[in-house]
Amino acid sequence: MAASQCLSWSASMPLAPLALDTAHFAFLRQGRYVYVDKTAYLQRMLEEGMRYVFLARPRRFGKSLLLSTLAHLWGRPNDDLFQGLDIAESGYLAEVPRVAVLNLNMARVAGNTPQAVRNSLLGLVRKEASRFGIALPEDEPWDALDSLFSRLQERRGMFAVLVDEYDAPLTALLTKPIFSDQDKQETQSDLRDFYRALKNWDEAIGFVLVTGIAQIEGAGLFSALNNLQNISDLASWSGICGFTEAEIDRYLVDHLQVAATHCGQDPAALRETLRRHYNGYRFALTGSPVYNPISYLTVLKRLTQAEDAQDIQATEWPRPWLDVGKTQFLFHYMATQGHTLRDIDFNPAGVRSTFDLRRPSLNALLYQMGFLTLARDEEDQLGLAFPNWEVEVALQEGMFYACLGQMIGRGSPEWELVRNMAAALQVGDCGEALAVFDRILDRIAYVELAAESNFQIALHLVCAMCQSVLRVEAEAPTRRGRADIVVETRDTFYAFKLKLNKSAEEALAQIKDRGYLDKYAAAGKRAVGIGVNFVRPPDEGRDGAWESSRRNYAWASLPGRGTRLKVQECPQGKERGQ
Repeated sequence: MAASQCLSWSASMPLAPLALDTAHFAFLRQGRYVYVDKTAYLQRMLEEGMRYVFLARPRRFGKSLLLSTLAHLWGRPNDDLFQGLDIAESGYLAEVPRVAVLNLNMARVAGNTPQAVRNSLLGLVRKEASRFGIALPEDEPWDALDSLFSRLQERRGMFAVLVDEYDAPLTALLTKPIFSDQDKQETQSDLRDFYRALKNWDEAIGFVLVTGIAQIEGAGLFSALNNLQNISDLASWSGICGFTEAEIDRYLVDHLQVAATHCGQDPAALRETLRRHYNGYRFALTGSPVYNPISYLTVLKRLTQAEDAQDIQATEWPRPWLDVGKTQFLFHYMATQGHTLRDIDFNPAGVRSTFDLRRPSLNALLYQMGFLTLARDEEDQLGLAFPNWEVEVALQEGMFYACLGQMIGRGSPEWELVRNMAAALQVGDCGEALAVFDRILDRIAYVELAAESNFQIALHLVCAMCQSVLRVEAEAPTRRGRADIVVETRDTFYAFKLKLNKSAEEALAQIKDRGYLDKYAAAGKRAVGIGVNFVRPPDEGRDGAWESSRRNYAWASLPGRGTRLKVQECPQGKERGQ
C-alpha cells in the first residue's frame, strides 16, 4: 500500500508506520511510511515560475522534509518515489528537468569565534562539493561557494540550491555571551558575503528555496538576495508545512480510529482533544490552522499502542515539541534580558517583519519561533494568542526558568508539586494549594525572590502550568485597582493579592475593599479572595528565610451574586503545620 493513499482500515490490516526521527523523503517513501503529500505546493511553485523563495516556520514543522522532497524532485535519482503523489498523478513530474542540487544545511555551522564560524561554513561548502567530486582550495567560505557554483555550471549547466535553517548561526548569537558586539557584526558580515554568492550566479541557478525560523534584519540574506519571494505569511501557502484537518482525514484517519479505540473514546472527541493540544498555528489571516507535525505524529503513534494510550490518559498529554524543538536558546535569551510574562504584548503589529539582532522584538521572536500565533478574539479583533496547550505550557515552563532560575521539567519533583497544586485548585482546597506553592518556593534560590514582583511571577507561572486552570491573568483591572493575579478554574475564580513584610489580613482586606471579586460574581462560579504575605528577614540571609512559618495566608469566599464577601477561613497569623 502506498503511504500516500487513503484506504479504509480494518483490524486485519496493519497501519502504515509513522516515522518520527527522519526528514528524508526517500526513507519515508521506500519504507512505506505515512507521507503527507505536499508536492502540489512544489508543483505550484514551479508552474508559477518562482525561482528565489523564502519560507519561515517554527522548528520541527516539516521544512527539512520539504527540502528533501525538492532535492529528489530536481535530482530525481528514482522517479518511482513519486508514484501516487500529487505531482506525478497530475503528469507534471515529467516536465521537471533533472539538475544538480546543492544542499546547504546551516544548522551544521557553529563556532565560538567568528573565525570558527567561518571555518565551519567553509567545511560545509567543501563537504557539499565533494559529492560532485570537486575539490575547493579557497580559504574563505564565500570564495569557495563562488568557485563551487562556477564548477557546477561548467559541468552540469543549471543547478538548484536549497538552504535549510539559514538563520541557525545567527540565533546562536543571541545567547552566546562570548560573542562581543564586534564579533556579532563580523559574523553577520561574513554571512552577508556568503549569501551574496547566490545572487552573483543568477544566470546558472534555476531555483533557490531558503528556510529558517525567523526573518532577521542584518542577516545578509535579505540584503544580498533582494529578489527573494517571501511566502511565509501568504494565506495560499499557509498549509505548506504542518498538517491541516483535511490532511488528517486523508492520511491519518485510520490511526485515529485505532487510537480512539485504545482510549475508549469517540473518534470525534479524541480529535477535539488533539486539536486543543497540538493544532492552532496560523501563519496568515485566512487559511486553515495547522498542527505541529512532530507533536501530532509522536502522540498519535503512542495512542495506537494500547498500553501507551492508557498511560497518557492516566497521566498527562505529552509535549514532544518542547523536547525536540531546540527552544532552550529562547529561554536563555529571555533570562539574560530579564523578560517576564508581562513583557509579552499580544498586539500583532510588526511580528511578521524582520527584526534586528541588536534589538530583537520579544513578540516577533515568540511569533516566529511558534510560541504565539495569529488569532481573533470574541469581538473578531486580530491579535496574538498561544496556538495550543502544548505551546502555552512550554512557554510558561521556560519563563519560570528565565525569571526564577528553576526549570520545572516533566517527571521532576517540582512538576509533581505543580500537579498537586492543580488538583487542590480544582477542588477548591485553598489551604492545600497554598501549602504546595510554599514547597515550590522552597526550591527557588532566595536571590531570585528579592521583591514582591518575583513572588507574583512565580505564582502566575505555577498557576498557568496547572492543567485544571482555564485562564490566568496578571494585574487584572477593576474599577478601584488591580488584583495581582486572577485564576479561573472550571467552577471557581481566585483573586490573589500579595504583600511583602505586611500581613495576609491586610491583603485580604484590600481584595474586599476594592472589589476585586465583584466582576466575577455574576459568572455563576464561586469567587475566592486569597491574601498572601511573604516575610523577608532583615538580614536577607538564606538560613530560615523562606521557611513555611514565615508566611501567612488568608482566604475568603464570595458564595454568589449579590452577597457580601464572607470570611470562610482566615487563619489570622496561623502558620502551615500548626
